[in-house]
Amino acid sequence: MASSKADADKVSKELHNQFTKYSKESDAKGLTSLYHPDAVLVKKGKWVAYGHDEILKKNEEIVKLSFSDFEVKEKPAVATSDGEFVHYGGAFEHKSDSSKNGWYAQIFKRGEDGKYLIYHDIFHM
Repeated sequence: MASSKADADKVSKELHNQFTKYSKESDAKGLTSLYHPDAVLVKKGKWVAYGHDEILKKNEEIVKLSFSDFEVKEKPAVATSDGEFVHYGGAFEHKSDSSKNGWYAQIFKRGEDGKYLIYHDIFHM
């Protein structure tokens, strides 16, 4: 359970690492496995995907994008007092074109098995 700052950071680091791994491998199914069945994925001002089926379709598009020209700047994670949710986010900065910069924010929810999954994921770019 993520009840401390260190625990919240550990949860966010683990999910971030898995997210990065699946993205680099262009594994949309693996990426989607990190999401809660009732999760939402939002591209601010553009679209919303709810649940695994819709999120998988969007992730199939997302994994085709190249993120090698971006640097991720993470913000510290924060857990709710009961540890059920962890909020995490940051920014991604394009190495040569600042007009492509963006941000992201995610909420992770702890399941009955103690494992955290992405419950809400929003990004802007």
